[in-house]
Amino acid sequence: MQTSALCIWETAGRAIAMDHATSQHDNGYGSGRVMRPSVMIFRVGTRQYGLPAGLVVRECMPVPELMPVAVALPHVSGWFRLGAAIVVVIDLGVLLGVRAQAVRQPVDLLYCPLLLCNLPGGGSVALLVDAVCEVAQPAPPVSAMPDGDAAQAGEAGRELELADGGIAFMLRMTDIINDDERMRLDNLMERTRARAALWAGLDAPDPPMAAGDEGERHS
Repeated sequence: MQTSALCIWETAGRAIAMDHATSQHDNGYGSGRVMRPSVMIFRVGTRQYGLPAGLVVRECMPVPELMPVAVALPHVSGWFRLGAAIVVVIDLGVLLGVRAQAVRQPVDLLYCPLLLCNLPGGGSVALLVDAVCEVAQPAPPVSAMPDGDAAQAGEAGRELELADGGIAFMLRMTDIINDDERMRLDNLMERTRARAALWAGLDAPDPPMAAGDEGERHS
């Protein structure tokens, strides 16, 4: 099971990277073709959903060690550091009504993948899902929209038919986190960052004492 999950993560990661490189290489110039991004198909509960790969989903990864956020929320599993950034992990199962509380126990998170996603306007968030299924190439609609608008607007809310005959329901990040929730998420991240900085002071080495201070201590 672990080997299978790692293979899916690696395959999904390569597909996302290739799709992102393709969109950068042919972003509407030269060929005149409308490049349709691949779609990351994942499962939450018993239903399958999709988000654009590359444009929205940057990476598929296993769950790292998570830290608790400053304010406990039912849909937030925790946070982790990605370089200098703090990334909050949101349990999509709670937002979609599959469960009441976010998965937080390390043993329960062992085989749960994370989708590292771009937020509209900048920043990142990680979505906890139950399983990653595949990276699919959707069939073009009757009327294509330029650039990435189709992925974020025209395809959101529609059902995507998969190669195995299954159906995935297309999502967009504004369906998952709206403008008001984005403001609250930013506030939560700021409070979490401040709390982490406060506790980090305990790990800082003591400042070196001046020679005179050391002499006074021994006197």
